[in-house]
Amino acid sequence: MGALAVVLLAVVALWVTPSRQISSAQDSKAAGPLIARGFTDAPAGTFSIAGDTTNGGVVLSELRVAEGQRVKKGEVIGVLSNFALSAITVANDEAELAKAQTQREAMMIGFRLTEIAAQEAVVRSAEKSNQLKALEVARSGKTPDMRQLELDISQHDLEREQAKLRQLIDTLDADRRVIDYDIAILKSKLENSRAKRELSLIRSPVDGVVTQISTRQGERVSHLGVAKIIDFSQIRVFADLDEVHLGRVAAGGKVEVAFRGSSTAYRGKISRIAPTVKRMQRGEPDGATSTDARVVQIEIELDDPSSMPQVLGRETRVTFL
Repeated sequence: MGALAVVLLAVVALWVTPSRQISSAQDSKAAGPLIARGFTDAPAGTFSIAGDTTNGGVVLSELRVAEGQRVKKGEVIGVLSNFALSAITVANDEAELAKAQTQREAMMIGFRLTEIAAQEAVVRSAEKSNQLKALEVARSGKTPDMRQLELDISQHDLEREQAKLRQLIDTLDADRRVIDYDIAILKSKLENSRAKRELSLIRSPVDGVVTQISTRQGERVSHLGVAKIIDFSQIRVFADLDEVHLGRVAAGGKVEVAFRGSSTAYRGKISRIAPTVKRMQRGEPDGATSTDARVVQIEIELDDPSSMPQVLGRETRVTFL
């Protein structure tokens, strides 16, 4: 019995001591700074561009950039093979539109208006003649039937000239509506051809750096596009934090970021905490791996991204303040 009691005491001591050590270690860790490892990336600022590959322009006829080159938003970095045909189409549509607009201008300021003005003068003259004829007939000694006949003839002449004037005005208005409709169609056609021409020009969507060329001049554009451009102002740090520490961090919390091999610290804040937990394989000293690590990804936005190294995938050490 005495020997059994000694064994039991030894077992209890061995069980209690590691538990106390683990508890003390956890308490110490909770009291100290929270640190996690991460890496740099810019998912919101990464663009793979290809231009229009559905309108026959699947060959890159001109490449205007190289890897590592800085580009501006809207800058043309490449030209597809359908650009030449699109440019000719645009030039033809512009000529047709200019011709129609010239015709309309000539219609509105040319002989048609002069003809209408002349007819208006004829109508005014006919109105005066009709008034004069009425005075003459009233003072003449002709029979009532003769007087009425002369008045009817004079009124008929006036109405004929008025009808001719209305016809000239209505014809001009109808022709104007027709040419305005034609001009609207030509403008729409030109806008469409310009849009197709624009699609054959590959422009940078942002101010950034060309980090990868996927298609060379003379090659067909694949699903990889032509080039990858990164806006480094959108660079972020993504850190993996053990789920047990989630209660110690919150969106907007301050952090310090240091890069591997550098003692410089960059200030930032937590911009997003992933809503899901992911499993990770944790390496052991003997080379074995385990899958018991459950982490949450923390996205960190630097206060001044331009001051940090413009490199993606670089390992970082994040200290949560």
